[in-house]
Amino acid sequence: MYNKILCPLDLSIRSKFALSIAISYARLFKSELIILNVHDEFLNKKEMVMSRVSIDTILEEFKIIAHQSKNKILDSVKELDGDDIKKEIILKEGNVKKSIINYANTVNPDIIIMGTNGKDSLRDYMLGTTASYVVENSIYPVLVIPGDK
Repeated sequence: MYNKILCPLDLSIRSKFALSIAISYARLFKSELIILNVHDEFLNKKEMVMSRVSIDTILEEFKIIAHQSKNKILDSVKELDGDDIKKEIILKEGNVKKSIINYANTVNPDIIIMGTNGKDSLRDYMLGTTASYVVENSIYPVLVIPGDK
């Protein structure tokens, strides 16, 4: 039923619960699981130049962050007994909400499984949560998993 599952992950405790559900679905349906981690703190080249910090220094810091993120994802998958499933880890930079939608449109998943922690800040009430944005803008089914408290 589901050949390709996309699971956006922000490495929070709450998103780990959604990852556990995505792993279960991938195992049940023998699906490929694509784990997407988006970093909005990365700067584009114009922003790097404007920050007047060495671009090489910033790029090296980004490589370290990306490496740490990938290792955290692999640790989480292992901890959730997901080593036996077919998986791919994708790291992206940019606006989290838009990057999830853009990447989904690139890989055409059968379902997106993601976590949410609800609206817990004024910013969330004004701009909406990432999950609500994905639900409203995705052409693919979205399974939103409430954060495990």
